[in-house]
Amino acid sequence: MTDAAAQRYNTVAVLLHWIMAAAFFLMLASGLAMEELDLPKSLKFSMIQWHKSLGVLLLVAFVLRLGWRLTHKAPALPASIKGLEATLAKAGHIALYVFMLAVPLTGWAMVSSSVYGLPTIVFGLFEWPHIPKIAGNEFVNGIAKEAHEILAWVFIFVIGGHIAAVVKHTVIDRENLLPRIWFSCAGCKKSKPE
Repeated sequence: MTDAAAQRYNTVAVLLHWIMAAAFFLMLASGLAMEELDLPKSLKFSMIQWHKSLGVLLLVAFVLRLGWRLTHKAPALPASIKGLEATLAKAGHIALYVFMLAVPLTGWAMVSSSVYGLPTIVFGLFEWPHIPKIAGNEFVNGIAKEAHEILAWVFIFVIGGHIAAVVKHTVIDRENLLPRIWFSCAGCKKSKPE
């Protein structure tokens, strides 16, 4: 294995990263649209169903991603990233994982505790179960709704920090780290001996 290949995430990790990134972008954008825009009720209802379906998909993808991550070692950070920057990078990745789980889970709790009891039919294919014993619980619903909204906003800032770090490394440090998590290693550079 070349140095460049050793510094790169494997193909499964790359696929899960970009699929989940695109799905979370759609989830967060649709959530903001539903909260902030005056949409026709029929469109809003359709968006809610789609939003719930995508949330289920993201929960399943998170379990797969976490399982893969626990059984396949991630490449080490480049030698140029050390000290506080390395600590922040690790903390940022942990935060991303926490929010990838917490945001969909609070959404699931919100749907499960709703007084309306509407089922979640995942992309029109099958019904996703509600969390047991909280149906119609207004107290749980209120907490879940508030938590879902706050966590979504914080997640947006965490994602923004993640993207800002990539831009910083590319523009200021002149070190393109994107090939580490892209679909081929064409842009990877071999490590320079120290």
